[in-house]
Amino acid sequence: QAPETASGSNVVSNERTRERFRFRLNGDALMQKGWGAGFALESANAADSGNQTFENGNDDYALYLARAYVSWQYSPELLLVGGKQKNPFYTTDLVWNGDINPQGLSEIYQHSFGGKDTLEIRASQILMDDLSENAAAGTARDRRDAWLFVQQAVYTHWFGSDSLGNQVDSLVLAPGFMTYNDSTLSGLANENPANLSTDSLAIMTFAGEVNWKTLLPGSSLKLYWDSAYNFEAGSRVRKVYGLTNPAIDDDPFAWLLGVAYSKGSGKVQGDYSLRADYRQVGLGSVDVNLNDSDFAFGKLNQEGVKFAAAYNVTDFASLNATYFYTTDMQQKLTHSLANLDHSQILQVDLVVKF
Repeated sequence: QAPETASGSNVVSNERTRERFRFRLNGDALMQKGWGAGFALESANAADSGNQTFENGNDDYALYLARAYVSWQYSPELLLVGGKQKNPFYTTDLVWNGDINPQGLSEIYQHSFGGKDTLEIRASQILMDDLSENAAAGTARDRRDAWLFVQQAVYTHWFGSDSLGNQVDSLVLAPGFMTYNDSTLSGLANENPANLSTDSLAIMTFAGEVNWKTLLPGSSLKLYWDSAYNFEAGSRVRKVYGLTNPAIDDDPFAWLLGVAYSKGSGKVQGDYSLRADYRQVGLGSVDVNLNDSDFAFGKLNQEGVKFAAAYNVTDFASLNATYFYTTDMQQKLTHSLANLDHSQILQVDLVVKF
């Protein structure tokens, strides 16, 4: 990993090489009368990564509770979930890091149309930080728990037919909106934390994909996208980040466009997949406490590419490689959340499932 920052008078070049591992143990249980529960243990405590660096002379490593939730299928259409849970939203890593397990309440309502088409309404009330109501210092905002409210509609349309007449091609459209109450965050330990006010994050999102499985037998081709627009980016940049220079663009928009190809299901020896995307992350666009920590280390004001490949060396083990290259969109920003000149990250992973 080789980032270059513009945090001072001279550009500083930093190189970092790490040998890491990840252990994850999870389970989900279905019980009577629609009830369920689940848990996950993993090898690091940061919300946006389960990776643990090999270090400290063969010391042992701790395990952390990454998920602990209960669920209730109230009816065939309505599912209720409470606790630290899997991310219930359709998304890419532009807006949500894939390692984050939100904590709070979720409601998912599904309506089925004729055939296989569905419309889901998904909502979550996510507790981001618990603050002391009796703290003597600060304002009322500093004594109010921080909540993130997320809503999304997910429409899935099925089309095309395989040799058996089953519809296997799909179109997914997923608009959404997220915002916080008036509070502050502190003590967050993700890659690029914003331990700041939650003000001025009112973000409209729109993600989706078109997935073709009928083009080549045993293969799939997918075009996918994601986007985020912060309606209060100007206030976020000026008041929360403190960047008052009028020459700095608020840049409320983030977007991603990608293509993926896979041979097989990814569960059998010889299966493989390839994907590539290009994205831009504006200075005032997304919440850095949620977005991907690998693309430009989670920094704002970045654009670039991501390439990924995976190959199943056995039915239970895959070799993965991911490469990121990013550059800054507005040059020489010095705020800690956006002070990256450019970055190159190469990750090589061996994943064994049992």
